[in-house]
Amino acid sequence: MKKVIVLIGVLAFVLGIGIARHYLPQTDPGVENTNGYTKVKVIEGKFGGDFTLFQRDKPVRLSDFRGKLVVMYFGFASCPDVCPTTLSIIAAALKQLTPNEMESVQPIFISVDPERDQGERLTAYATYFHPGFIGITGTPDEVQKVVNQYGGFFIKVESDSALEYMVEHTSKTYIISKDGKYVSILPHDMSSDDALNAIRSEL
Repeated sequence: MKKVIVLIGVLAFVLGIGIARHYLPQTDPGVENTNGYTKVKVIEGKFGGDFTLFQRDKPVRLSDFRGKLVVMYFGFASCPDVCPTTLSIIAAALKQLTPNEMESVQPIFISVDPERDQGERLTAYATYFHPGFIGITGTPDEVQKVVNQYGGFFIKVESDSALEYMVEHTSKTYIISKDGKYVSILPHDMSSDDALNAIRSEL
């Protein structure tokens, strides 16, 4: 079973690379590699853009935060390592912002495991890392649509653990400009200083 999970994980990773290449072609003039991250122009129907998911039963639109810098991460609350590591790095960067800077930033955690992450569980998980985080999700199809918009992927895989299944997913951090026109994409191996510099460069 473990070999199957590893194989599925590798295939998902390869699929993610293919999706990223499709949505983020390196020859596209809307793509700019700078300071250790990729800055991509939002193109309707191809990459990025507005979406609606839910915080409990309340609809949350990306455009609700126009005028703020949105720091966004896809993951799930039962994730054993990748999600808490990355969210801790994001939180460490956010904690270095001044109060005035933080007022202009909205961190968002999007769960790719809506079956388990709902209501108070999702809110508690997101705010555990930083009180400014909001946790949102939707139906599997709604979440899939948003993940696709941002060139990511996720796939449910069976597990021998008590969790029954895990979710392999893209582990990148997305920083959406205040006007919603650009998205800076930071890699999984970023440091808190990398995240802080990327955030401040867009404020």
